[in-house]
Amino acid sequence: MIRNTVLFLMILGLAGLLWSEGWDDLEEIIPARYRDKVFENLEKAGDNAPELVHAIRYAADGILDGLCFLIANMPPSDLATVSREFLINDVSLSYNLRKEFWWGKEYDEETFLHYVLPYRVSQEPVEAWRPYLYSKLKPIVKDLTTMSEVAVEINKWCGERVRFQQTQRQDQGVFETLRSGYGRCEEMMIVYVCALRAVGIPAREAWTPYWATGDNNHAWTEVWADGKWHYTGACEPKPSLDDAWFNLAAKRAAVILASSFGPLDPQNDNEYIYKNKKHYGIINSTFNYRQPSLLTVQAESESVHVWVSVFNFGALRPILHRYTDSQGKASFYMGEGQYFVSGGNTSQSFWDVVELTAGEETTFQIVPSPEKMGQEKFWLRYKPVEAYQSE
Repeated sequence: MIRNTVLFLMILGLAGLLWSEGWDDLEEIIPARYRDKVFENLEKAGDNAPELVHAIRYAADGILDGLCFLIANMPPSDLATVSREFLINDVSLSYNLRKEFWWGKEYDEETFLHYVLPYRVSQEPVEAWRPYLYSKLKPIVKDLTTMSEVAVEINKWCGERVRFQQTQRQDQGVFETLRSGYGRCEEMMIVYVCALRAVGIPAREAWTPYWATGDNNHAWTEVWADGKWHYTGACEPKPSLDDAWFNLAAKRAAVILASSFGPLDPQNDNEYIYKNKKHYGIINSTFNYRQPSLLTVQAESESVHVWVSVFNFGALRPILHRYTDSQGKASFYMGEGQYFVSGGNTSQSFWDVVELTAGEETTFQIVPSPEKMGQEKFWLRYKPVEAYQSE
């Protein structure tokens, strides 16, 4: 039994070596900025690697950059399952519709790659939604003269077909939500983002991890239209952008985040990057809703955990996290109000309540407090909603 197992592993290793050698020609095909990540992901793709290699080898010149961008940043589940036909068809249509609609010239290549080209939004199943949504929406938007009008009309179409209703924890796909006619806020957002991307409008998920002034959280859509990012309720149409039932809640939010497929260029100073991971980015989008405050936590050393929490659903809920840097600092852009700040490392722990004022910087000096937890009462206070109604 052991001899057979060893023989099998030797054969498997040899097959992997031969297969890897078969990638040599890709060195000259894959754009340099994606090369290392693509090869790494081809290894992770396992039995599905030939599908991805075939897609790269036979991609038309005009779509190769986008195809490699997607493969370089795919999650493991997609690497193991996505077919060559799906990839080539979806990427080709994305490039074609950018040329077809006039607004495809209104945004740059990086915006296209991160917010139009991706075939997924969150954790929904991979589906070929682009051809279907394109066929339904093209007649509605082809004669419109502003990107904002396009976004509003598409939201009307989505709102006529999807309403809010709680579903299971796992995200439904676009077609399941359209067939059932309902979904959670995340699933409504997925449908609307995909509908926008299906006609070449950049769109992304936005959310608040937890509201600061009431239980629950929420997800919605940010749309790049007429030169900047706007927000709107997904499948909840309004006559214009930057208008939703959560207007006041967003102004009072502790933080609003947005996501990108693929990491973001750290040199881009148009947006504040909260986290840049290997295959995705998270933007602090609070700036699109109001002028945030800056909280700087100062510790004596680097690599100290710092969490910022709000009180939601009867408990303290972390909404932001960083490690202190080489100067012992961790900074967060947030809405005004009072927050529970905590953290530490193996040698210390701390917590305190910190108050932030709109548009101002607050520095919090860490004071280790191993015995403090549980010995004091505290409140987290925010301005009343009336204070934001005139803004």
